[in-house]
Amino acid sequence: MASVISYSRVRYLKLKNLWRFQGVLRLSSCCRENDSVPDFGSSLLSEVSAIDPDLDVGNRLSNPMELQKNLQSRRLENINTQKLAIKYRRLMKNMHEKLDLEHERKSLNSQIQAMMKEKVQIEEIEKVKVKARELRGQYDKAVKSLQDIQHEVNLLAFGLPNHLSILTPVDEEEVLETCGPTDFQQTKESFSHLDVAQNTGWIKFSTVGDRAFYFMGELAELQQNLLSHFVTQISEQGFVPMKAPDFCKDFVIEGCGISKDQAYLMQQPYVDRGVQYCVPGASQASFAAYLTKTTISQKALPLQLVSFGPSYSPVSQPVNPGLFSASQTSKVNLLGVYSTSEDSDKSFTELQQQVLEMYKSFNVPLRLVLVPAHKLKLSEEMRAEIQIWVPSLQEYLPVASVSVLGDYISRRLAIRPVGSKASQATTLHMVYGEVLDTTRLIAVLLEYGVLDKEKGAYQMMNMEIESSGEPPRERTPPRSDQQDDIRRLMPEPQRVEGDGSPMPGIPGNLLEQSRESPAETSKPFSVQFEVDIVQILLTLTALASRLWMLGHPRAVVFDELHFAKFASLYMKRIFFFDVHPPLGKLLLAVAGEFSGLGDGADFDHIGADYSPTFPVYTMRLLPAVLGSLVVPLVYQIAVELRLSRWAALLAGLCVVFDNGILVQSRFMLMEGMLLFFMCLSLYSYLKFRNLAHREFSVQWLFWLSLTGVSFTCTLSIKYVGFFTAALIMIQVAKDYWGLLEDHTKSDFCLVKHLFVRAFFLLTIPLISYLFIFYVHLSLLTKAGPHDNIMTSAFQASLEGGLATLTKGQPLHVAYGSQVTLRHTHSLSPGKPCWLHSHAHVYPIRYPDGRGSSHQQQVTCYVFKDINNWWIVKHPESNLLVVDEPPKPVRHGDVVQLVHGITSRALNSHDVAAPLTPQNQEVTCYIDYNISMPSQNLWRLEIVNRKSDDEAWQTINSHIRLHHLGTGQALKSTEKQLPDWGFFQLEVTTDRVTEQPATVWNVEEHRYTKSQDKEAQTRDMAHAEMIPTEPTHLSFWTKFLELQYKMFMAKGDVEMEHKYSSEPLQWPLLSKNVAYWMSPRSNQQIHLLGNPVIWYSAFLSVIVYLGVFVLYLMRRQRGVFDLSEGHWNHFVFWGELLVGGYLLHYLPFFLTERTLFLHSYLPCVIYKILALAALTDHLYYLSNRFSYIPTMLTAFVLGLVTCMVWAFYKLSPFTYGGTSLRAEEILALMWRDTWDFLIHAPPPMPPH
Repeated sequence: MASVISYSRVRYLKLKNLWRFQGVLRLSSCCRENDSVPDFGSSLLSEVSAIDPDLDVGNRLSNPMELQKNLQSRRLENINTQKLAIKYRRLMKNMHEKLDLEHERKSLNSQIQAMMKEKVQIEEIEKVKVKARELRGQYDKAVKSLQDIQHEVNLLAFGLPNHLSILTPVDEEEVLETCGPTDFQQTKESFSHLDVAQNTGWIKFSTVGDRAFYFMGELAELQQNLLSHFVTQISEQGFVPMKAPDFCKDFVIEGCGISKDQAYLMQQPYVDRGVQYCVPGASQASFAAYLTKTTISQKALPLQLVSFGPSYSPVSQPVNPGLFSASQTSKVNLLGVYSTSEDSDKSFTELQQQVLEMYKSFNVPLRLVLVPAHKLKLSEEMRAEIQIWVPSLQEYLPVASVSVLGDYISRRLAIRPVGSKASQATTLHMVYGEVLDTTRLIAVLLEYGVLDKEKGAYQMMNMEIESSGEPPRERTPPRSDQQDDIRRLMPEPQRVEGDGSPMPGIPGNLLEQSRESPAETSKPFSVQFEVDIVQILLTLTALASRLWMLGHPRAVVFDELHFAKFASLYMKRIFFFDVHPPLGKLLLAVAGEFSGLGDGADFDHIGADYSPTFPVYTMRLLPAVLGSLVVPLVYQIAVELRLSRWAALLAGLCVVFDNGILVQSRFMLMEGMLLFFMCLSLYSYLKFRNLAHREFSVQWLFWLSLTGVSFTCTLSIKYVGFFTAALIMIQVAKDYWGLLEDHTKSDFCLVKHLFVRAFFLLTIPLISYLFIFYVHLSLLTKAGPHDNIMTSAFQASLEGGLATLTKGQPLHVAYGSQVTLRHTHSLSPGKPCWLHSHAHVYPIRYPDGRGSSHQQQVTCYVFKDINNWWIVKHPESNLLVVDEPPKPVRHGDVVQLVHGITSRALNSHDVAAPLTPQNQEVTCYIDYNISMPSQNLWRLEIVNRKSDDEAWQTINSHIRLHHLGTGQALKSTEKQLPDWGFFQLEVTTDRVTEQPATVWNVEEHRYTKSQDKEAQTRDMAHAEMIPTEPTHLSFWTKFLELQYKMFMAKGDVEMEHKYSSEPLQWPLLSKNVAYWMSPRSNQQIHLLGNPVIWYSAFLSVIVYLGVFVLYLMRRQRGVFDLSEGHWNHFVFWGELLVGGYLLHYLPFFLTERTLFLHSYLPCVIYKILALAALTDHLYYLSNRFSYIPTMLTAFVLGLVTCMVWAFYKLSPFTYGGTSLRAEEILALMWRDTWDFLIHAPPPMPPH
């Protein structure tokens, strides 16, 4: 028979290979028995454990006679209770002293406050403060002393054993029941299991000796069958199989009353040295590690768990030969957690009988005994053992046990109940059982077979124990109605490959698989992968729906008017300005480059036909494909959110059949690409988050980097993508904050986590964002129609624009220079303005009754004009020409600005401005021979100067003009004057000087050569020049200016549109947007969502918020409807989906510009996912009732049916391929606020 490696051996090899501790787990040497361990309990009592154990010292010392009897019965003579009592009394004394000092400190503080209120002399107050400082020193010493004595008391008390049950025998074990045949003790020929191993080869021992081994052949099969059989039997008693960890921290071992020298310790050079890790395997400690610092709801009690797997325990001096003293074995253990000691005692009685019945089926001599006190562990009150007669030893040997632990472990490891009433106990009581020790049991059973030593033949005893396949995971227990909710009410640890946790179950065909030859199982060049048929079908459906009739209409659809032109301008390298970042337009330009986009973008209005050479289909193909990929991404997001595949299918179908998302994805628009990168960001983040157990692996780093890059692409298409980036950054910061609570991670590890997250989510996105703009600005090097939005310097850097205003112009502004002053930071794109004046004056009175100075108007004019010219004059000179050599104006100089046409000086005075009364009026001074002197002196400030004596430069210098009399700065408020001001922009002076609105620069400049007034006017009128070459600006200068203009632009504020809408109208789909209509028929395309999807998804957001508040209120009342794990998951997807919905929706209420329905589409994705998640949650809750899941399924099927029906009915407005009759169009106006278009019928021909 082919050799079969046993389960123990497989687990042993996995431990050895997967953990990279350089052979840490070699049981022969690295898992050592440490002779230099610290005092018992020091690990649990250290700050590293973050546990405050309740040792119940006062209660234990209150009955010294009982405690002394307990210690004597257990033969624990090394515990000095008298010393403990002395220390404890000292602790109580110190605690009272601390409280007295604390009370006195509070009294002194109150006295000081009262004295200060009564304004007592400072000397008296200081005396009291000195006394308070002395008292504070005494208090600090008392606290330090209290901490020291507390630690000493805890260390002394930690070795105290559990209470001793009155049923526990003192000296000798008490036999409760004997069963099985008795003649084996006299008649059977004695031989050892070692003899069987020598004759059959079924047991292989390692070089360590008998303590390390593995089974082969029939014994390996028997071991697997025993494990499966016992787990199944225990599960049928209401115990739930769980995944117990193989490793645990040292303080967990101590919390179970076990000294660290009784467990294998790991050498761990790469783990935080503040914590020692142990390798107990399946044991009492594995249950304790699972439950440490856990609060268990009363609804989950009794909590009954069963686990199985390898177990390791060092044996320093083997008492019995062979497998009876082996260090490794495979065990089946159980743990019951109960609210009262009566419940635990009752369970103990039942369990010992149930386990005994399991062993009776082996038909061997066995007995049930109570173990005497001196053989009990510190954590045990009482223990019953199943013992089998061993022929080779001629004595009974324990193979199973059940123990009463009381509240010993729950007190030490902070395992507490929640939701309990005042009358119920505040501690938890436990029962622990080692139901099966496969190594011992197999060794005993081997000795009941038949061995022919001469022939080397062996026949095993008959046993009807068969593998029953994988143990049941969730069974309804016969003794508790709440046991089926145990997985809901308790957190379930996630098994990670290589984490040391046992396998979840034994597959029934394990033995058959293990017999396959290596040639059949080894496939080194094979790749295995899963195919999700539903996801593939969803993707194909999305592609089909987006690509069908993609070339129709062959006309401009809505904002294709802009974006198709932008792509064409990229081809021509002509600069254009848009308030949105350039990535989406760059992608369209790439599509245009591959499709041969030329000069065919000559359309000028929506609905205009494209030229025959314009590649309509290929230009729309990229947004359509990216929009189609949103469907599988939404499906995968739902999967990564741990929703069921049915819920993921629902989310995918909603995206497929939403008319609005489909329309926006089919044309040369930004939203299809925006939604793709937004969903890719969420998917990448969830993949990264779900790989937390594989931190710093290649996959972990890949998904983290893709998260940063994808949300950068999202906000690089439209700035609304910033909300996606913010959502993800908040979640990542929250995840990192949770890491700080993990005391198993070293400081270096946490710093590394912080650095990696900052690098991939801040640095890489910033570099990517800059690179996108670098490409954008590198391509657009020629002047175009949007140049006037930018500053003069920016325009001068473009080819063929304002480039050579600097050529032929003097660089430095001098006294006598003729200049035009441009407002540098205009807030309205396309509306730069220049300082302007004309012969008209301010009205005597404004409509609000205020009076003006009736001086000459000074405004900011949005067109170039002869009245924009000013002459820079020296205050002490009457000449308006440039000296020879020219005398440059420098930072800090005082100047006058004389209007070139009217020859009046720029002036300001204490008169309120016409539209901004808090500012001063700016005029050109007219001498009316009244008591209003001119105030026309201005001090020049060069804002971007490099030195304090820098000369004023053309274009390059950004200046402020400070009025010398008031100190206020010249400013354009960008408010439009009424008709008396010819609707030009208001200019004032403002006391707040440090603001962008007060910055100006010289754009056009020439030296005044003639004193003649008419000659000066003639020169100004012909001052416009033709640009010939660009002026160089660095990337950073152009980038920062472009960013400023994009952020401050308000181009759509004043625009009114028939199909614009308000955010309140979006969730319920109150308005549609007409995208295109055929000039010859009723064929038309509208942006209009699927009402069934939008209404139900929006309702799901409202329902989630209501359910969330309900859960919070019930939890506040101590009622926990969800386990901690489910609750955290419910909160997480609420934060991600509902939070994402609100984060993308609410900011639009603060937006002043004109809005359209397509701004809501990112919110639609979030609320669709919220609908799927809420549906999945309702399914989870409905499993408690037999008929609710069926009703819920019927409701979801009805919802999907209505969704498909609505999609079909509105599809004529989605594809625009059907010309409906007027009555058909009116029938589809399901809401009065919808506005579809109907062509007027042609006139009837005359008869």
